[in-house]
Amino acid sequence: MVSIEKDSGGLPTWLFVAYGGGHIAMLLPVAQRVRELGLARPLMLALTTAEAVSRQAGLETVGFADFAGPDDGEALQHGALLAAQLPTSPVHAAQSTAYLGLSYADLQASLGKEGAAQAYAQYGRQCFHPLPTMRRILRTLAPSLLVTTNSPRAERAAVEAARELGIPAACLVDLFAVDEKVWIGRPGYADRVCVLNEQVRQMFIDEGRAPADIVVTGNPGFDRLQDPQVRQAAAGVRQALAPGGEKLVLYAPSPEPLHHPVRQQAGNEQLPHEVLAALLAWAQQRPSVRVAVRPHPSQREEFALGSSQAVLAGQDMALEPLLHASDAVCITVSTVGLQAHLAGKPVVQVGGSMFDDGAPFSAMGIATAATLATLGPAMDRALATAAVSQQAVEPSTPRVIQVLRELANL
Repeated sequence: MVSIEKDSGGLPTWLFVAYGGGHIAMLLPVAQRVRELGLARPLMLALTTAEAVSRQAGLETVGFADFAGPDDGEALQHGALLAAQLPTSPVHAAQSTAYLGLSYADLQASLGKEGAAQAYAQYGRQCFHPLPTMRRILRTLAPSLLVTTNSPRAERAAVEAARELGIPAACLVDLFAVDEKVWIGRPGYADRVCVLNEQVRQMFIDEGRAPADIVVTGNPGFDRLQDPQVRQAAAGVRQALAPGGEKLVLYAPSPEPLHHPVRQQAGNEQLPHEVLAALLAWAQQRPSVRVAVRPHPSQREEFALGSSQAVLAGQDMALEPLLHASDAVCITVSTVGLQAHLAGKPVVQVGGSMFDDGAPFSAMGIATAATLATLGPAMDRALATAAVSQQAVEPSTPRVIQVLRELANL
């Protein structure tokens, strides 16, 4: 079991907790800035696909495996069995085993063996709420501040454990929190909640949060869109993906689980693939179009393109230059849709996801709504639309840093 102490400079530990995708992207610039300013020792508890991203960014990184003890042998054995049932994953095997095993052991402690088996069979990892493990981690690390995002499961458990242990906590909300308001809207859930805009802030106030608890900061994960070097890098990306001067369409799929993580609703796991098939069928009739597919980190091995007009743009390709290099962007519910809009790109949102209400991009004028049947014409219109030069947005990271300073009494 790991033990983290203050560094030689006497700095306290601020613990950052995040899953992958947009969640780790939201915390990385904040943690890096905390380190640059010497405010604290940022330590990232990187969950599942966030681990590689955090380490690549040069942050001190830990996972569930670092907190497994001698009494966790049975949990880890079961975690290995659960990990073996998953498709190929970019997550380190030991971390995946520990995450699944300790989370499942916590589920058993809450529901009993039979209840846990039934819940996992029906909902998979979506039913995890590893509160005992998060208590253990926080007691071991004794951070002076917790910073996390709006994900459920371990992130939610971290905030609840921090409150029990008297550790101040900040929760960064990436988008509109349509589902997450059920728990983040409860008074006392995190000392501060950082949100995208005033509309989201008012929603939380309507849910019963004190106005002083909710701070409009924007999303730090979007700050790099304004970087001039990112815009310059876009030319090289475009040359690599569309060397013949073709129109470049970016497709950013999102995972669609069998069951909704919060409410009783079934999902269509094949939706991301159905959208891709419709996109490729449309592109096949337009030789001057190239489709770049950038899967979510948890979809790493899912997509077989099978078309000379399609190219895989993996997580090793930075998103921001790719957005600036693209002529249009297609999504279902990915936060990439909002980022593309901020980059001035036309966005087409295909409906049919169980998460549609949580990503109302088309309703807010950020994207054009489409169905599988109307995707082709919607993409034609998007490519005929000139890119819009968006007004520069004030960076979000400094605003979040100010919130953290106040919570830490700095």
